[in-house]
Amino acid sequence: MKSTLKIKTIGLITLGIIFSLLPIVFNSFNFNLEDSTAYSLDFILDTENLKISKVSGKIHIDNNWTDVKSAGICTGNGTYSEPYIIEDLVIDGGGTGSCILIENSIVYFRIENCTIFNSGGYPNAGIRLSYVNNSYLFNNTCSSNYRGISFYYSYNNTISGNTATSNKIGINLDYCSNNNIISGNTVTQTNSMGIRLYDSGNTIISGNTLNYNGVGMYLYDSDNSIISGNTINNSNGFSGYGIYLYSCYSSIILGNTATNNKYGIYLQYGAFTTVSRNILSFNSVYGMYLSSCNSYNISGNTANNNSDGINSYNCRNTIISGNTAINNINGIDLRDCNFNTISGNNISFSTSHGIDLLSCDNNNISGNTINYNENGIYLYGSDDNTISANTVNQNYALGIYLYGSDNNNISGNTLIGNDECIVEENCQGNKFSDNGSCTYGVSEDKILGYDLFILLGILSVVVVIMTKKLKYH
Repeated sequence: MKSTLKIKTIGLITLGIIFSLLPIVFNSFNFNLEDSTAYSLDFILDTENLKISKVSGKIHIDNNWTDVKSAGICTGNGTYSEPYIIEDLVIDGGGTGSCILIENSIVYFRIENCTIFNSGGYPNAGIRLSYVNNSYLFNNTCSSNYRGISFYYSYNNTISGNTATSNKIGINLDYCSNNNIISGNTVTQTNSMGIRLYDSGNTIISGNTLNYNGVGMYLYDSDNSIISGNTINNSNGFSGYGIYLYSCYSSIILGNTATNNKYGIYLQYGAFTTVSRNILSFNSVYGMYLSSCNSYNISGNTANNNSDGINSYNCRNTIISGNTAINNINGIDLRDCNFNTISGNNISFSTSHGIDLLSCDNNNISGNTINYNENGIYLYGSDDNTISANTVNQNYALGIYLYGSDNNNISGNTLIGNDECIVEENCQGNKFSDNGSCTYGVSEDKILGYDLFILLGILSVVVVIMTKKLKYH
């Protein structure tokens, strides 16, 4: 009996001790969540608790990595082979500030496997790095922030394998954030832009998936960048650009897929850029649009099932070659463009024009295959162009049509099975030569028709005369 009483007494004492320690235990897991508006500058967390709970307050590091490591916020030594590592955290920004803010750092560090959300407005972000080099951001999830991931005056950083959803801007590089890599990220449902570069060049943007953003990718005044292997679909903002470059020079846009946007690729005020082997389809306005561009190389792209395949305005010294444009309203459409080359393209099933030039002078259109369109090649108010060695067959209306277009040289083209072969109106000084069996003016079958019409007219006149003579006799 006494032993039973003794056991009960010990049990009650033990429970009392446990209940008395509960507030201390819970406080150790609190992590300042009540004061979510303040950065965790005192670094009260230790690594073991972080691994257990995966919950943290905001983190602000201003070149004080030794203190951060001492507080258990990170591991590593900041070297290339053993970088500082911040990992496995969940951070709610509480609607103010940045969830992770790192400034003035040149050591090597990694932020990985963190879930970041609910930062404050401009210029804050889920992860914000300012004047930072040598970082690696991997496999983080950033959602419902003003900017998911944002860099400012930062070099030699890598942003890879992250997911940014429902931010205003998914991934942002600002003001001379050069020589960075943005690869393999998934950015969706941003209100404004999926990936944005402002005055930040020499950047590689590759293998990213950008879906259902206002604009998929936007580069402003950012030169010498490589944009390759990205998938950009359903950009549904007011502008709806898949890839938009403004005043960017010497860049490469290679092997991207842009579908169901308003514009697949939109290029404005740039020069010396190559756009090659991209797939641009089912974009509601243009597969590709160039405005005020100089010395571009547009080659090997597929632009099918858009409003216009490739549309160019006020561009000079640009080569458009080896592209495929099928099932568009216009295959290749140039307006106010001079001294360009359009060669070796395959254009078919356009509901209006295969190649359309409006107020375009001194261009070379050669070696293209332009079949099964409404009109093959259409020039309006365009002078001094060369149209040579093209295959223009089976177009439902006109093979080559010139209106108000002077001093053009049309030679060596093949024109078979068009409703009309070569037609000009209100033109002067055009030269036609060696265009197969095609006769200038209208096709031979039309001429044969006119000859028959004239012959029948003569016969009818003869019949009338003979009838009158017989009547009077």
